[in-house]
Amino acid sequence: MLSYRRELDGLRALAVFAVMVYHANLKLFGFQLFQGGFLGVDVFFVLSGYLITGIIRNQMEQGTFSFRDFYWRRAKRIVPALLTVLLVTSGLAYLILLPDDLVVYAKSLQSALYFGSNHFFYGEDSYTAAASIYRPLLHTWSLSVEWQFYVIFPFVIWTINRFCPRYMFGILLALALISIQISSFIVKINTDMAFYLLPTRAWELILGGLVTFYNRTNIESSVKGSFAVIAYQSLPVIGLFLIVHSMIFISHHVHHPSFITLLPVLGTCLFIMFAHKGEVSSDVMSLKPVVGIGLISYSLYLWHQPIFVFFRFIKHDYFRYEQFILLVAITSCFALISYVFVEKVFRKPSIPMIGKIGLSLSIVLCIFISELFVHEKGFPNRLGALASLFDELNRNRSYKEDGVKQCSDKKFENACKFMGEGDRNLVLLGDSHAAMLSEHLYLLTKSRKWTYTNFSSSSCSGIDGYPMTGSESAAKHRCNSNIPKIANFIEKNDKKLDIIYSLRVDSRFNSDSAIKYKKVIKDKLNYWESLGHNIILIYAVPKHSDDVPKQAKKKLTTSLSVFSMAKEYKNVKIITPYKGYVEQSKHGFEVFDAVTGDGVTRIYPSEIFCSLEWCKGNSPSHLYYYDDNHLSIHGAKLLIDHINTRLPMGRM
Repeated sequence: MLSYRRELDGLRALAVFAVMVYHANLKLFGFQLFQGGFLGVDVFFVLSGYLITGIIRNQMEQGTFSFRDFYWRRAKRIVPALLTVLLVTSGLAYLILLPDDLVVYAKSLQSALYFGSNHFFYGEDSYTAAASIYRPLLHTWSLSVEWQFYVIFPFVIWTINRFCPRYMFGILLALALISIQISSFIVKINTDMAFYLLPTRAWELILGGLVTFYNRTNIESSVKGSFAVIAYQSLPVIGLFLIVHSMIFISHHVHHPSFITLLPVLGTCLFIMFAHKGEVSSDVMSLKPVVGIGLISYSLYLWHQPIFVFFRFIKHDYFRYEQFILLVAITSCFALISYVFVEKVFRKPSIPMIGKIGLSLSIVLCIFISELFVHEKGFPNRLGALASLFDELNRNRSYKEDGVKQCSDKKFENACKFMGEGDRNLVLLGDSHAAMLSEHLYLLTKSRKWTYTNFSSSSCSGIDGYPMTGSESAAKHRCNSNIPKIANFIEKNDKKLDIIYSLRVDSRFNSDSAIKYKKVIKDKLNYWESLGHNIILIYAVPKHSDDVPKQAKKKLTTSLSVFSMAKEYKNVKIITPYKGYVEQSKHGFEVFDAVTGDGVTRIYPSEIFCSLEWCKGNSPSHLYYYDDNHLSIHGAKLLIDHINTRLPMGRM
């Protein structure tokens, strides 16, 4: 039987503290505190693997193991507190969240109930994406990974114990090595898949389980010799150092989980194996206040995310220190209450009938709430006269969203092409700043019966010699494959094309390669113009300091609930300085200005969106952007209408 170890509760306290600081995004002198705080979850994984493997192995050795009892104990440990948080969070979500956000919340609630959150959020935004800080139940992904592991792992242990017990350690080690190898391979192809799914996370829990094969009994008496004593005293310190070092210095920009994740994982294993009374790191982790935090760490983890998220919806994206302290205090109060009145009650060997009934009713109620929120489309009637406004804010569609014909990011062979009887043959080319125009350009060409081909693709310039700005392997391969085919299509085309070209020019034009990249763009476009094609250059749209829909929400959601919102959208102005736009865009202007010829037409979005002082991001009825630099369908319509008036009349 595994004995209680105070220092492991201390380790849980460190892990949950790191996660909370990471989610608060606290900074000191511009440096994010605990930028690797997300690795606290990895510490929890190792501890969980250690705990359940120890329980299963001990009971199997004693002949008392029961699958039914194991799953019931795990359910009692995890489900009651989780349901409590889900019910309270659902009530707050109804009061605070906007309709579309409430629908997304309801779907995440459904996934949390059947421990499928990791799969749900894998299909949503990246864990490190800006939008993730507005997901109240994002943190339940890790509970889902653990529960999925609990479902499978006992059968693995039972099978090995039944047929080849002497090879149990070796088989489990092999499974862990296979898992980490899969993780290290997939993380380079699909970071989110590696982050969220069990096959790429199982190795962390299995390594925790392997620690149970290390016999700690009478270890002190077996340590002899100066080297052994030094190692015995040093290894837990080294383990704790690896954990803390990783939490402070490893950022989310690294490939994770991968071999670098071994640092905190092996650090946790070392600490579990060698921590002992009288050793400095163990004694620090065994201090009463630290252990106290560790005891309520599960409830702290459950409560902190929804509390942090709802505060962000009401006030700020990032916390000041005093706000963080306040939120930690609030979180601790909720955690202490749920620990005393929920966790401890359900940990008892026998649960009163009223507790079982309450548990069942809570599950049914959560299912009902989630279905109701989805069915009622987030209860937009809560907003009264503001319903249509927030529908605009939340349905500020991009060219990639539902309801918009998706014709960008395609292989050359699958590119969208619409044949028309009219006298124009339009080609849309460039990165996402071209793709954002795709829907309304399609509608324009359809109404005029023009021929239209869409070669736009996110992060892809469409021109050979200009490197792709994205990092996704599949997209990069598609881009590199498309470019020569697009060039051949244009250069061998007998018809005169109207090539609408747009490209976001980024910081690479400040580098030593700037001249080369500028020349690549200029030479290719000039060459196409010399073939008789029209080149319509779409200059840079003004970039705002922050996500425009988010800015609009922040200006309106200053009350504690959607019911008390009273500001009128017509008084909200999202603007950015015109001088700043000119400065940011100067390199892009230089590139396009170098393209010359009678067939070149220049489209300046500033003529639509800017005055001499400010560039606007919205109107009294619509938002013109869906983030900080891409136009929404409303902004794109304005620009397409402007392009329509400027299309060249000759050379057709």
